[in-house]
Amino acid sequence: MAADQYQVTPYKFIDRNGAMAMWDEPLAPSALDGGPAPDERVLVVVITRLCDWETVQAEHWYRIPVSRAPRRIGAEYLAFYHTRDFGPLRWSIAYYAPIHRYRLWHRRDLVPDEPDHPRAGELYYKIELGPLAALPHPIPSRKLRRVTFIQTTLARLLQAEEINDLWEREVPRDRLWRALHLREIPAQCDYPLREGSWAYIADLAVFCAQCNLAIECVQAGQTPLAEERAAHDPQEQMLYAHGWVRQRFSAAEIMEDLHTCAETVCRLVAANGGIRA
Repeated sequence: MAADQYQVTPYKFIDRNGAMAMWDEPLAPSALDGGPAPDERVLVVVITRLCDWETVQAEHWYRIPVSRAPRRIGAEYLAFYHTRDFGPLRWSIAYYAPIHRYRLWHRRDLVPDEPDHPRAGELYYKIELGPLAALPHPIPSRKLRRVTFIQTTLARLLQAEEINDLWEREVPRDRLWRALHLREIPAQCDYPLREGSWAYIADLAVFCAQCNLAIECVQAGQTPLAEERAAHDPQEQMLYAHGWVRQRFSAAEIMEDLHTCAETVCRLVAANGGIRA
């Protein structure tokens, strides 16, 4: 049954530009994105279940929970990253499709066979698609296995040799900051610490009930200190004396496995008493 055939009280939704829309009205990508892009935009999404891939192929739509959607969801195309249950397609992107429109549906209406799902009452973006197209060659994930969303461009998608080629150039710190924000971990960028002649700037600072976290994003060409060396590093000792614990990630770690880096920070926050009230 089409969305406009449902006899329900319409649900009002405020899009990312502050405009009001009804829940079953088509939403333009421009109302959902984070600003203009120089090339046609592509959102890479994850397919974890065979039944969801069957829906994409047969019914030409894909769903994303509004509460878990990326900040910039508006795009001209979706591309599909397949996980381990997809045989020769696993851990790669092989197909993409044009986006026709976005709509807002409750999950129980999108997936009526799962009425008891914990998120049955939540709103989802229903992304209606055109026909699938095969990429010139699959884009493999050579080093990482966990992917959430990747915003890229059609030119990058068609030219990429592996998944790392898809990311638009951005500072690893900003990627980690956004991942922590989604996990409700408030972090401050470029936080300065000074005492006398000693000065230190944390790429990201997280204030905890016990020890605060100073997060460093080590740039390409640099190597994070080994644990035994870090324990004797003067900077490390000064931070600890001032109530800080340092956590270092390389740029490659953040770009290739953002999820693990963010979850490491979450565990450190929990170990240090949670976010300071």
